Parts: sequence; C-alpha cells; structure tokens
Amino acid sequence: MGGDPQGVFVLRVEAVAGPDNSEPDGRRHAILVFALAATPEAAEAVARAGLDQRGWIDTRVLSSGEITDEDAVPQDLRGAMARAKASGCALIVYEAP
Repeated sequence: MGGDPQGVFVLRVEAVAGPDNSEPDGRRHAILVFALAATPEAAEAVARAGLDQRGWIDTRVLSSGEITDEDAVPQDLRGAMARAKASGCALIVYEAP
C-alpha cells in the first residue's frame, strides 16, 4: 500500500443470493456494505470482493459515500462500521430491495 489514508465507505447495493450464499434463496436483496478503502473506486472493489466471497451475485451498486463523521452514523449501524474497520468489509442484508 502506498500509505493512502483508509476511510470507511458505505455502499447501498442490490444483489442476488446465489448458490454459494449461506441462504441461497435466489432473491434480490438490499444490502448496505461498509468497506475500508482509500478511494471510492477501491471501496467498490472491496465491497464487490466481500459480496462475491459471501455468495452474492448480480451486484448493482446504487450509491456510495465516505463516512466523514462517525458520530453521525446511527447507533444500529456502528457495529458494521467497526467490523469493516477490523476486517475490511461488513454487510447488513435486508429482506427486500
């Protein structure tokens, strides 16, 4: 790494639970992905890799942005943000898009 500062980005995506997913229902889900990266492009790559690793397919990134004020992150999302800081990527999966 070139020493670029890493930030946490949040990406709003939709993806299908594929055959390698822990619950391979074949349905499209709304997902918030928290990704540790230096740039928006790197965050999308981290998010896609994390989704692929967990069996999500046909991923569509709808929007993304860097978290610049961690205190503004709602309490119920802070665990995912902390997991992304620790492991690079964390997901919150919702039932329907």
